[in-house]
This record gives sequence, C-alpha cells and structure tokens, in this order.
Amino acid sequence: MSQLVGNPQSVRVSKIISDNERVRTLVFPMRLTDKEIQPGQFLMVWVPGVDDIPMSVSMWNPPNVGITVLPVGEATQSLTATAERQWLGIRGPFGNHFDPQSGRVLVVGGGIGIAPLRFLVYRLREVGADITFLMAARTAKNLVFVNEFSKQAGKKIRVKIATDDGSAGFKGLATDAAEDLLRGADFDIMYTCGPERMMAGLYRIASQRRIQFQASLERFMKCGCGICGSCALDPTGELVCLDGPVFTGERLAQLNEFGKYCRDSTGARKAL
Repeated sequence: MSQLVGNPQSVRVSKIISDNERVRTLVFPMRLTDKEIQPGQFLMVWVPGVDDIPMSVSMWNPPNVGITVLPVGEATQSLTATAERQWLGIRGPFGNHFDPQSGRVLVVGGGIGIAPLRFLVYRLREVGADITFLMAARTAKNLVFVNEFSKQAGKKIRVKIATDDGSAGFKGLATDAAEDLLRGADFDIMYTCGPERMMAGLYRIASQRRIQFQASLERFMKCGCGICGSCALDPTGELVCLDGPVFTGERLAQLNEFGKYCRDSTGARKAL
C-alpha cells in the first residue's frame, strides 16, 4: 500500500523563488528512505482544501526538493500564492525517468516544460555529457532559469534561447530553432518537455536524423499511481503515471494520440 500511495508526508515550504513575473519555485525538505528522486519523475502535491495535482521535480538537492509552478488552474494558482512555512501534502516520487547519457546531447524545453529539464541538465553534466540546452517560450518574459544557466557557459552547458516573437534569442518556434542548430552540429540524443505539438515536431526531426529521443508527456491525472486510468494512452493503454511520464521515440511511434489529442477530466478526446 505504501508504494501505491507514494510515501505520503506533510512538508513545510522553506523557500520560494520567483523565476519570472508569474512562475514560482517552491522548495521544501522531503524524507526519502529507500530511493532518490530521478530527473523526469513527479510528485502528487496536495493543496489543503483545494486539490491534489501532479508536479514535476525541478530541483533535488537532498533533502530539499523544488517544484516550479505556473498558475493556470485553481490548484496551481494556490501554489504560486503559497507563503513560506505553509504546509503541503506530498506523495511520491512517481513514474519513470529520463535516462541521462553521455555524448552530444540536445535538450529542448518549451515554456514551463523547461522546469523538469533543469534537473536533467545538471544530471547530464554529472555523467559527462556535452550539452546544448535550447530554452524556448512565446516571449522573453515567459522564460525561466535563463540567468542561472547563462552562468554555466563553458561548463559543458551551452545555452540557446528561442522566442516566438523574437524578444530574446532566435525568432521562431522551438522546432525551427532546433533545425537551425542541427544544420551546424550533430547530436546523439534529444531530450524534451513542453507543449506536445512542439515535442511531436521535434520527434519528427529526430527521427529523420536518427537521433535518439526521450520526451516527458503530460496527461490529466487523478491518482498518480495507476489506479484511476485517467492518463491511459491510445492504443497501447500505457499509463503516463506508471509507464511514463518519459517515453522513448520507439514507444512514441506506437501512440496514435501523440501530438494530436489528449483527454479531459471526463475522458473525452480534446484536440491539442
């Protein structure tokens, strides 16, 4: 039962970081006795009186964990309004994780999808990867962690910026920026998280060039531990919470819905 519910515990927020005008990273200590958190895994975060929602881990500096929150619904709005020393309920970590590999690596994050990739990039550096980190958003004000990673220049992390409106870095979509990078460099593997249509475009680019591919998917979740089935994928029936959230290119090729549609809280199809 403890594996299913995911090590439930109450935590008190110890630090809040403003990442841009809207995004906040909440830091709190978490007790883990038998395993470490891996990049790509997520926690179920209970906001008392509001909801229980999945949140990717953006920081793991034992015992401190960080989740990076963009306010889009009631629960995330409550989280971004959280004060230091406020209590939250935590379960997890859940799901599989990215497989950090050495070699020439391209990491592509779109919008708030940059958050779990922060954790991954530092782990990739630990295993000796040569990293290019493409951080993309609609506008410069939507970017996160740019200052942090710009300070890592020359430390096996090259930062590239892309914005839809050209307010920072490359002007255009993340897929366009990735193709531009690939015209001047070769990569062994691509990791990505962000809007699914962006990731589907990156998957096509990686497949054409025979680059290994790993993507973190997002789906509506109620339980986070494989009971409710809300995050099942067509046609394989794989569950994002248990079999994901990270999927390789080979597994994505088997999914009819990838880049096309997802399901809402009622199970009805919703175009991306």
